[in-house]
Amino acid sequence: MPRQNPWSLVSAAEYEAHMGPAGIGELAPLSAIFGKVYAARRPRRLAVLGVATGNGLEHVDPAVTRRTVGLDVNLSYLAVTRQRFMRLGASLELRCADLERVQLDAGGFDLVHVALVLEHVDVRRAVPRLASWLAPGGALSVVLQLPDGGPAATPAASLRAVSEAMRLVPPEELRSHAADAGLAERVAFVVPLPSGRRFFTALYDRAVPASGSK
Repeated sequence: MPRQNPWSLVSAAEYEAHMGPAGIGELAPLSAIFGKVYAARRPRRLAVLGVATGNGLEHVDPAVTRRTVGLDVNLSYLAVTRQRFMRLGASLELRCADLERVQLDAGGFDLVHVALVLEHVDVRRAVPRLASWLAPGGALSVVLQLPDGGPAATPAASLRAVSEAMRLVPPEELRSHAADAGLAERVAFVVPLPSGRRFFTALYDRAVPASGSK
């Protein structure tokens, strides 16, 4: 029987208190990172894995992006997301599922965004799955937490369980798995946070097949 993902036990209120300005202050920089990637790529088909309560979806333009799939293991987060982003209408599809088991359309997305999620899955298995969902010429956007600043103390037992279960992914490991999955790193940089933590963020492209190739 698969183990229960600890994120499924964290309420939306606990999550936002922890991630927001009164906690570790990561919602705003995560939204800004996604906003820059979205503006650069302007995807027609978008997947946001670990969508949580919808942070970042304010950047999505339904006139540009005709399909947005948001995935999360916590059903209550998706309820909040649906309520907050009713303007996206039927273009927003929300799925309560685990990244390692969900079935998405092969080659079905122009941009797949995954922020602070690979720390909670088997990255060796997850990256090939992410790559398989990209259309030719599509991009995978990744945000990883770097081992700086240490974990923020929180009184919520549910969040302590999340912290205990996570495993930081070294950027070199991500690069290796991405290359094995046929993805080329286009850009990568470190984002320093006011808390003293740092994010590693990178964009990987799936190559367009050469003319005449199968």
